Amino acid sequence: MKPPDSAASPSADPGVVRWRRAIYALVIGFFVFGVAARWRPDSGFTPLLRFGRQFEAVRLPELAGLKIATVPGSGYDGQFYAQLAVNPDVTAPAVQRALDNPTYRARRILLPLVAHLLGAGRPGLTLQIYALLNVVAWGLLAWLLHRVTGGAGVAGAAIWAVCLLNLGTLDSVRESLTDLPALLLLATAVWLLERAPGRAWPAALLLAAAGLVRETAVLAVTLFTPARTGAPRGGRGWFGPAVLTLLPAAAWMLWLARVSPAGNTAGSANFGWPGAAFLRHFRECGAALLAGPFHWQFIFGPVAALGLAWQSGTVIRRALAGPSVWDRAALPFALLFWFLGNAEWGDRVGGGYMAVARVCLPLTLVYCLRLRRDRWFWWGLALPNLCLLHAIMRFWPDFTS
Repeated sequence: MKPPDSAASPSADPGVVRWRRAIYALVIGFFVFGVAARWRPDSGFTPLLRFGRQFEAVRLPELAGLKIATVPGSGYDGQFYAQLAVNPDVTAPAVQRALDNPTYRARRILLPLVAHLLGAGRPGLTLQIYALLNVVAWGLLAWLLHRVTGGAGVAGAAIWAVCLLNLGTLDSVRESLTDLPALLLLATAVWLLERAPGRAWPAALLLAAAGLVRETAVLAVTLFTPARTGAPRGGRGWFGPAVLTLLPAAAWMLWLARVSPAGNTAGSANFGWPGAAFLRHFRECGAALLAGPFHWQFIFGPVAALGLAWQSGTVIRRALAGPSVWDRAALPFALLFWFLGNAEWGDRVGGGYMAVARVCLPLTLVYCLRLRRDRWFWWGLALPNLCLLHAIMRFWPDFTS
């Protein structure tokens, strides 16, 4: 298969092969080291779940007596999805009490359900499995991206590395979130449809599954346009796959709204006026740097925001001008970037760009995969992805800022 940029050509030059292998080895070695360093003899890989002491009193009773790594404060979202994996009955009072926002968390039921089934009802094993699902997703995405970029020489290996080491990808692994597994399913659907344009139904099944991992994944339904599916009957064949993509997540969310009314189901703070939270982010990062103390996030925050803005503009321009199924799938995320609100950019001063980078993972992936191999290639790859440096710092053991 040719990589998304048709200008790339396979190369069997021994020097290129050595460089590619070196990049692969360095990236995989760093990732394995970062994951292995989080293993603890008493609690296994539960540091990846980021259980917070603030919610310790309301944890599921099934977790009583288990050795679970716990951090000060509130922890992070992975702890709630991990408890859904232990008990996926979202109507149970204990589950409602354990989750910070039951309806919102339960929307993303598929990943916890997979861990629950693999754990066979054993809470300790289920926690370990859920903690490692993102690790498995990272490995599968690495294989998929190798298939996509394998003929593009050193440039392809660089794209492969940036996609696997960017902030959204590594933070999803670091905190056992839903972003990376959803991206894997989405990217596989696009790759499958590109390889076989007339077979939209398998791609739709993958996207439907991605929507139950993370509901925003269904935005990629835009890839089912008549010109992309190759469907007969005057281009009407896009409708069925589109419905299949949207229906499971929509039905599940409607059912949740009926049986589990607790929590903020609307998520109104997730969205705002175009660019408003984006500009607020710059103001708050600047104020935080002036007030002190120094944190790397206040340096990388504006850098990441500008990089994502560039990626958004590039993907929008390419999607409107060209027929690539990759660009069409990423277009909604390029537009979504500008409408993200204060809840995504962060209630805490300056810190929210990490959440934005995760939400926009499909945007970053497609931006990198579709870069033209011209004299500006390395600048176009490096500058909009400078926050990769912060991703590596955060993934390094004991570096948490």
